[in-house]
Amino acid sequence: MLRKPSVFDEISTFIAGMNPEKVVQFKPSQANQDRLDYLLERQKEALLSEEDRHELEQYLIINRIIGLAKARALTLLNA
Repeated sequence: MLRKPSVFDEISTFIAGMNPEKVVQFKPSQANQDRLDYLLERQKEALLSEEDRHELEQYLIINRIIGLAKARALTLLNA
């Protein structure tokens, strides 16, 4: 059976192949981390506006892609 392609897999593999060491070391800026923490707290309190909800979704999508890229980069570094 043919596996369903994932855009997350494709993008994370591309990113991981660029410079695996830098991918593994990547961390968001403190300002972005603070904003994400704020949005997550507002979500817990059910206080997110529609705009904030959309922004949080974007953060979560990027977080997933970066997490996959880091995992693939580690695989490349350990090969």
